[in-house]
Amino acid sequence: MTVVPTLYSICFDYIKVHTEEIVSLDGIPYKPVVENLIDFLVTSEVPLNSSILSVISDSHSKSLRSANSRWTQLNYDSKINSVYPELKAISLKFPKFITHLKIGKTDLEDNDIFLLSNFTNLKVLDFQQNQNITDRTVSYITTMSLNISNGRGLPYLEELYFDHVRGITDKSLKFFAKMTGICYLSLSGTQVTKEVAETYLTSQGYRISSPRPQDGMIGQFTHLKMLSFIDRLSDDIVPAGMRTRYFRSTIDTRRIPLLEFKRDFTQPVLKKEPPKAPEKRPIKRQRLIATDFFAMVESELANDSRD
Repeated sequence: MTVVPTLYSICFDYIKVHTEEIVSLDGIPYKPVVENLIDFLVTSEVPLNSSILSVISDSHSKSLRSANSRWTQLNYDSKINSVYPELKAISLKFPKFITHLKIGKTDLEDNDIFLLSNFTNLKVLDFQQNQNITDRTVSYITTMSLNISNGRGLPYLEELYFDHVRGITDKSLKFFAKMTGICYLSLSGTQVTKEVAETYLTSQGYRISSPRPQDGMIGQFTHLKMLSFIDRLSDDIVPAGMRTRYFRSTIDTRRIPLLEFKRDFTQPVLKKEPPKAPEKRPIKRQRLIATDFFAMVESELANDSRD
């Protein structure tokens, strides 16, 4: 018996074959259509087309953030070669597709952090054991989270991990306080003073917390497929002779006290505005009638007789 294809399967097969021609997925449900499309793109033998990833993120940003898909999580932890070329390529091609980013023990430095300004759907940012960054990185992230313009910035950033980053000190605390969207902050093994952090951050609405599971952060994006995508980029995007330095951690993390904070968000309490004074309506000018005219004439005659 021949199986008749459903309308859904016909539409989905068309989308898979013609991804380069698609400019919008508005009106297409994220589940199951777009979700299945993403699985197909990153698991099949079909070459990765960055334009469709950009289209998906433009049409379904909210769904990507709430779905917590393993395909939107990138893990560059302990990458032997420079992470900069790939991260720059993604920032130019499909940055909104990424919701979780782990770049600990990589070659990224403070001045590279502005690459992240295009990752507007980023929720989790993990710098654990990256010894090339300092308090300047925190100030840059704060700027990007507070200044959202021209489709750039980090408006949805919720979790920050700086465990065992020795360049993070007490100076960063004032920046963490400014980022009102952060609900989890990990500073274990930094140069942040435990007593100072606990006193200051609790005054800003944080409370001491146990370590939070990071949803795997396993970076399921197929690495070979990503490399083939990077190889196709022009030299002006990934110039030759890029840095190859990286950091391999030798820190003993077993005896370092935890310094984890979390913060819950509630609906803001709106201040009641004072009651408005009743508007003074303009007095309507009454239409004059005959008796009014007679009264006016009598008044004029009386004034003449006085003169």
